[in-house]
Amino acid sequence: SLAALPAAMTLTPASRGRATKVQILGLTGLAIASYALSVESHMDEPGYEAACDIGAAFSCTAVFKSAYAHPASHWGLVEQGGALDLSLAVVGMLLYGAYFMAACLWSLDLMPFRQPLFLAVAVSGACFSCYLLYVLKFILGDFCIVCTGFHIVNFCMLTLAIFEFRERKSFKIA
Repeated sequence: SLAALPAAMTLTPASRGRATKVQILGLTGLAIASYALSVESHMDEPGYEAACDIGAAFSCTAVFKSAYAHPASHWGLVEQGGALDLSLAVVGMLLYGAYFMAACLWSLDLMPFRQPLFLAVAVSGACFSCYLLYVLKFILGDFCIVCTGFHIVNFCMLTLAIFEFRERKSFKIA
C-alpha cells in the first residue's frame, strides 16, 4: 500500500497517472512488437500475406525484409545474422517490456534518477523514430502501419517523460 511508504517515496496523483499511461503504452508497444515478430517469422513462407500488407507502397513485410530492420548490422556494429543482430521487433519487445516494468516499479522509488533516465530513453526512442520515419519516406518509399504504431507509442512516451521530468524539477525548486 502507498500509505505504508515513506513520504519521499510516494508519487503525486499526476505521476501515478503517468505511470499507468506508461504501463498501457508499454503493453501496446509489446503487442505491436509481438505482431511484428510474428510477421518476421512467417514472411519468407510461400503464400504468406501479412495483414499489415495493404498494397505495394503500404507493405510492412517489405520494410521488415530491408536491411534497416536490423539496424546494428546495417550500421556495421555487429555481424549480420549474428546473435546480436536483433530485429526492430525484438528490440521493441525489450524496450516496451522495460517501460512497462519500470512503470510498475515507480512507486518503490528504487532509482533516484528515474525521471532523467526515463527522459533520456524516451528522447532516444523519439529520435530513432524520426530516423526510421525518414528511412520509410525517403529511402524505402514505403508506409508501414506497424511501424507507425511504434512511432506513436514512442512520441507518446516522450510526452509523458517530459511531463514527469518537469514535475521532478518543480519539486526540487519548491
